[in-house]
Amino acid sequence: MVIVKQSVCTGAGKGSEREGGQETTVTVLAIFLLIIGTLLVLIGALLVLIGTFLIAIGVALILTGAALIAAGTFLLIRRLLSCDRTRSHSW
Repeated sequence: MVIVKQSVCTGAGKGSEREGGQETTVTVLAIFLLIIGTLLVLIGALLVLIGTFLIAIGVALILTGAALIAAGTFLLIRRLLSCDRTRSHSW
């Protein structure tokens, strides 16, 4: 015994009735979701680029500050360890 099961589309014969209401609503919703999703992706990419730029500026400032600290420390230590204090400098 073979049982054949056929699926019956519940909307058969109602194509013109559904076209004006439900399908238009789903189409508008899909377009709306695509636009919102695209905007969110673009805003996210922009924020990532801005964040990367700010990180690069922060790293540059940290490296510049570290170089200034190293130069100042070097000059202070050289001044403190200098044995010949009578020597004149051109600067």
